[in-house]
Amino acid sequence: MKNRYFTFVMGMLVGAVLFGGGTAYAAGVIAELSVQPIYVDGQQVQMTAYSIGGNNYVKLRDIGQAVGFNVYWQDGVQIDSDAPYTGTAPAQTDSIRVSSYKGTTLKAGEGSGLIVSEPGCTAVSSDPAIVRVENVLGYWTAKTQAPGKATITVTAPDGRTGSVTITVEADGPSSPAGETSSALADNMEIRQELIQLINQTRKANGVAELPVNEALMDAAQALSDQRYSWHHTQEECEAVIDSGYPYGFGINLTVFTGVAAEDAAQHAHENWLNSSGHFETMIKPDCDGIGVGVTESGGATYCYMIVGRPNTHNPYE
Repeated sequence: MKNRYFTFVMGMLVGAVLFGGGTAYAAGVIAELSVQPIYVDGQQVQMTAYSIGGNNYVKLRDIGQAVGFNVYWQDGVQIDSDAPYTGTAPAQTDSIRVSSYKGTTLKAGEGSGLIVSEPGCTAVSSDPAIVRVENVLGYWTAKTQAPGKATITVTAPDGRTGSVTITVEADGPSSPAGETSSALADNMEIRQELIQLINQTRKANGVAELPVNEALMDAAQALSDQRYSWHHTQEECEAVIDSGYPYGFGINLTVFTGVAAEDAAQHAHENWLNSSGHFETMIKPDCDGIGVGVTESGGATYCYMIVGRPNTHNPYE
């Protein structure tokens, strides 16, 4: 901490203090106003202190203000020795959520789309020789180059950031990167927006935002491509198993017509918000990942949401 000192002994007075004149009484302890001068870096400062049993006691916040470190209450007394005194907690800024469509462990030569919680972000890799990032058809894509680890950091226009670390293993395929980019482009803008809206709803209701799960994304898209207009329990369970997700899940489906593509995510989200059962599925707290699928066909839009629930069982497993 900063090189500053006091010329008195500090302590802590705990208890309900009743002040009367120059004397305070707390749990049978008598505290009198101290007349000792207090110096900071050789300069005398004004600070209220009490003498108890031959020791001087002052408020911690007064010390922080005099010396130049922050003291505030946030689930207890917090001391930030590297921040100037304000007496209040620092403003909390939400980070950007970013995940890799195919997970965080990839083979060399493989590609994976990046799912970013907010639009308009830029992306950079800590080591392009291991993982480089490219903007393909408007979407950020990670393309692995060589074994190792690299962190991809995304930055929003307002300066907020988020990151994902990708581990690259040897002996990977050489072609899927382009295939992944092409597949992701299919309705991915709608799918990304829908994930953002769902996570905003979860956050607003006090539950954690969910990372994108590749298996659940694949299962949701496979189901939406079937253009079901009502739930098919066996087919849905089998699609999740076939995608590689080994646990139970929650699932939402909505189908609508007459809605432009740019409004599809908002419309699907509103449909689920306005249905108590669908809303409860969106905000279940015991989930570990999310996947969505969107298919447009014949003027209709089919939207699936699947949330993984690792503490439950898939009945068709």
